[in-house]
Amino acid sequence: MTRERESRAGADLGAAPPERRGLASIYQAKLRPAVNSAYLVPRPRLVDMLDRAVQTPLTLVVAPAGSGKTSLLRDWAGRTGLPHAWLSVDESDRDPAQLWLGILAALEGVAPGCAERPARLLRQRRTLLAPVGMLLDDLETRSHDPRVLVIDDLELEDGGAATAALSMFVQHLPGWLRVVVASRRTPPLPVDRLRARGMLSEVRYPELRFSDDESVEMLSRLAPAMPADRLDETARQAEGWAASIQLAGLAARSADARTVPGAPRQDVEDRYLEDYVWHEVLRGEPPDVVEVLASTAVVDRVGPDLSRALAGRDDAADLLALAEERGLFTARIEPSGTYEMHALVRRALVAHQHRRSPERVAELHRIAARWFEQDGQPVIALEHLLRAGEHREGLRLLASCVTQLYDSGREDTVRRTVAAVQESVPPADLAATIDLAWCRLYTDRARFVQTVDDLAPWTGDDLDVDPTMRARLEVLQALASTVRGDWAGGARLARSALATIGDAWLLDPLVRYGWNLVAREIALAERWDDTSTEVRKVVFAISAAPERRVALEGTRALGHALAGHPVDALRLVAGARQASEASNLTVLHTELLTAEAIADREIGDASAALPVLMRLAETGSEPVPHCRLLACLELARSWLDGGDLGAAERAFAQARQIVETEFTGPAGGSWLARTGALLALADGRLEEARRWVARVDDPFWADVKTSRVLLAEGNAGAVSDVLRDVEPRCVRHHVVRDLLLSRVATSPAEAEAHLLRAVERASAHGLVQTVAGEGPEVVESIERLAWRVPQSWLARLRRVPVAGTALSTAPTLERARTLTDRQLGILRMLPSRLTLREIADELYISVNTLKFHLKVIYRELDCASRAEASELARALASPPPRPQPSSTRRR
Repeated sequence: MTRERESRAGADLGAAPPERRGLASIYQAKLRPAVNSAYLVPRPRLVDMLDRAVQTPLTLVVAPAGSGKTSLLRDWAGRTGLPHAWLSVDESDRDPAQLWLGILAALEGVAPGCAERPARLLRQRRTLLAPVGMLLDDLETRSHDPRVLVIDDLELEDGGAATAALSMFVQHLPGWLRVVVASRRTPPLPVDRLRARGMLSEVRYPELRFSDDESVEMLSRLAPAMPADRLDETARQAEGWAASIQLAGLAARSADARTVPGAPRQDVEDRYLEDYVWHEVLRGEPPDVVEVLASTAVVDRVGPDLSRALAGRDDAADLLALAEERGLFTARIEPSGTYEMHALVRRALVAHQHRRSPERVAELHRIAARWFEQDGQPVIALEHLLRAGEHREGLRLLASCVTQLYDSGREDTVRRTVAAVQESVPPADLAATIDLAWCRLYTDRARFVQTVDDLAPWTGDDLDVDPTMRARLEVLQALASTVRGDWAGGARLARSALATIGDAWLLDPLVRYGWNLVAREIALAERWDDTSTEVRKVVFAISAAPERRVALEGTRALGHALAGHPVDALRLVAGARQASEASNLTVLHTELLTAEAIADREIGDASAALPVLMRLAETGSEPVPHCRLLACLELARSWLDGGDLGAAERAFAQARQIVETEFTGPAGGSWLARTGALLALADGRLEEARRWVARVDDPFWADVKTSRVLLAEGNAGAVSDVLRDVEPRCVRHHVVRDLLLSRVATSPAEAEAHLLRAVERASAHGLVQTVAGEGPEVVESIERLAWRVPQSWLARLRRVPVAGTALSTAPTLERARTLTDRQLGILRMLPSRLTLREIADELYISVNTLKFHLKVIYRELDCASRAEASELARALASPPPRPQPSSTRRR
């Protein structure tokens, strides 16, 4: 008989009535698979998997209720060419004898006549082992091609008679018989032994889970009117659980059929799901297991300790393990040892409890919040506090860790929590309002400043406010001053707050932040010096709070970059970058980027600095707005030094808008005025330059900008008087002052002395752009002293374009398009003061090769010399500015 004929014979035998003696109580419907519903999605990958699995003696299909086990077996039975028998187990089969009568009746379909004698023994109520042994002897004598017995929905009690009989049966199957068992939990069979012998195949929930595409397809069949976005969202929530997909589709159809417009679909879906979980998944399960599942359903994942806290019983973890064993949508996650429950099952359990006792659900959330807070997981603790309605406790917890949350990239958590609790804070509650203001700093600067202003009535000396609250108020005022652009005033208030609270500052996260404000003021005021007393004091204090010590590195790097220590700044950036990226510290990352860009530009690496500056200029940063303003001003000076006055004006306009709308304090205005004076001088607008200089309130830079205006007016003699009493605060200040004095010196010897002193400091600390920004006269003077200047620093200076040397005419881009990438690279280096040998060394080519390329460049650009090609290279790099004397373009 061919396989096809044998298959048809098996099907016919399965449809025929079983032996009457002993098998009359078995319904025929249990001996055949039902037809799958039309909406079910074909899953050929699983059918193929099952085809391969049934090549072993025993195949287990084990997964929780509603996972699609029966649907898969029906689909496979309808497609396979193997003769097969089917038995659907139901409640009547809890009696072991009745179960084996059903197995015998099913086997009659593939092995006619095998059931008569074993059934007679079962009627006599003998032990099960005797009739099963007789059945095995009979089957062993037969010679058939492979045939399959499918037992669906097999649920057995541990250690019962049916278990022992089935264990013996599956271990001694004849070579032609395969058995497929589908169950919600692993049957109590010798699974490990069979697996080790290669006699077992398994299909479990991970394989049965629907893919997103399969979920969407089945939903679209069940509820064709469901919108596409709703399909995707429902499929995602189902997490591959077949029952959930079907229930969601049926609920959607039910909602569509309602006569009341706007009927809530979600309510219908939730009720269907809840009924299924309680009536199908949990029905008949041990009450203790159900109790623990219900108690732990409020959390996404639960470990042994948390489960004991939530359930209030020491055996909670053991009961979760039992739930996993019984296939109740609970799985142990290794290596953490935590348990995870299917999200929809959790939702159904929580919804059921909430209807019965909302107070119990709130208490569970409070227990979870306390546990997660003590475990150092404030984000999860905040979620549970909000779900419990504990808004004041949520605000307290958020205020205690808001800096760490924001620094670690969890701005959405901060914003969501603030939005949830802010309406519940009464104005008369000083402590709560302080916490709210502190949290708003990281989400909305305008609301933060307004909240601090609203706290002003509490700052009166006649009010009885305890020192801790008064110190917290002063730190908030210090933060508001810093946010407005008055970091000097902010630092004064921060120092006052630290003095008010005394040694207890270390215990309050808000007051602790005062030291960071002091550090930031030192950095932005351009007086950072690691050897100074004030810096050492601040660093020592911040080091007492480890979480703030790492954040200090960004401020420290920025201080070095602004004070004229670019090499030290880059070293600090390199050292702190790993910590910044590993912990995603937002403030640290922003300050490090700003420091790195300023330092790169200072050492002459504009190609690295400009992209970072442009990105910072376009990116807002709530707690560190000074970084964005610095980036815009650095961009303006970069374009100005490169000869592109138009681009410089655009960057300056962006900075001006920031100062006028967000950063209105005196320090921000002073920064803006310093750059505004440079732009006005570069464009010959002397009167405007004077107005900008009048707005510079920094004593050092006010005198420097006044000196530049005097130079532009031709009044060099007055510059010495202006600079005589100026007090530099850092290396860069010393270099700028000496460079200016060298230009107005009354004798060559005096000019040389100032110039050498400036070069000595600049070369020792890596300052390049500060020197090049003084214009060609200063650079040419340094070239004449080249034998007294460190050659490595001089080589870097030669690579930096000098302000004031840009061309007044520009070639078209078409004239350079014929050049190769190598020739374009050579063209870009021609404006530097490198020799041909040095250019060749930089490009790793020979001098002869370089000369060959130069000939091509001169021919294509119609040039006769390196000087002409250099002018064209500058013009190609940036649009020409309006012609001005080079002496007016100063840093």
